[in-house]
Amino acid sequence: MLDLVFYTDNTLKAEPYTTPEVIAANTGTKRKSILDLINRNKEHLERFGVLRFEMAKPPKNSKGGRPRKIYHLNEQQATLLITFLDNTPQVELFKVALVKQFYEMRDELTKRNINRAIEKPVKKL
Repeated sequence: MLDLVFYTDNTLKAEPYTTPEVIAANTGTKRKSILDLINRNKEHLERFGVLRFEMAKPPKNSKGGRPRKIYHLNEQQATLLITFLDNTPQVELFKVALVKQFYEMRDELTKRNINRAIEKPVKKL
């Protein structure tokens, strides 16, 4: 199974996200087209939270280049963005897989937070 959804924060407030690169690779769309779609619909996407991003340096042993902005789209932002794509069979399969992985990731994070709360030592007065 492909990793479509990630989280980087190891705190109790970890939020699942996906990236334009994941969307492009799994829908047969160019990365630039996905970034253009994000830029055209930025206002709509920001209704569902801050458009978070990281600046990624070029890979080692590459010929260099400029750092790239990699957006971290939350579940609502990613869901809205993929509704703007044409419903080709490949896009439809990706939509199903992405929604499924967001739900699975949310369940996993909830279980992790419950386990942390159970294991947390209680201070005695």
